[in-house]
Amino acid sequence: RKHAQARHWGDEVLPSLIRPYMSFQRGRDAGDKVDPAPSLCTCNEKHRVLRVVCVHMEYLERVQLVICKRNPAAAQLVRRGLFPCAPLSPTLAVNMDVLEFASELFVRMGPNERAWAATMTKYLKARGHEFATADSLRRRFANALSHYQVLVRLVNAEMAKIIDSFR
Repeated sequence: RKHAQARHWGDEVLPSLIRPYMSFQRGRDAGDKVDPAPSLCTCNEKHRVLRVVCVHMEYLERVQLVICKRNPAAAQLVRRGLFPCAPLSPTLAVNMDVLEFASELFVRMGPNERAWAATMTKYLKARGHEFATADSLRRRFANALSHYQVLVRLVNAEMAKIIDSFR
């Protein structure tokens, strides 16, 4: 199952997130505000509601997404500046600024997702936000962080191809 999920991330999900990620970054650079409630999809596919806990630096946020094959959870979350912990039905997403901060931190010191998650859990708990289990954040944060870093590399490669095509 773990290998199938890794293949799904690499073959389908991450490539599909390149454009939403670039669009989010472009909008953020232009000072656009993220629309917390994007318009509903009008396709004829089956829709369902997905509840996701979103980890920000200072707080947890609970959001509901209406998802379908055309408008999957991962793309909706990335358009909001969040990165999912799972490819299809994530129950947790992490703010991309938090992931970027952790990535920069782990460049300068040994990566330690366990310490990061324990610190973040305690920090958020002191502010009135709790996770269901002690290990709830660690595994999902590590998963989101590793796939977010791959997405950033894919986007950088895509940008290099675009720039090279104009040379």
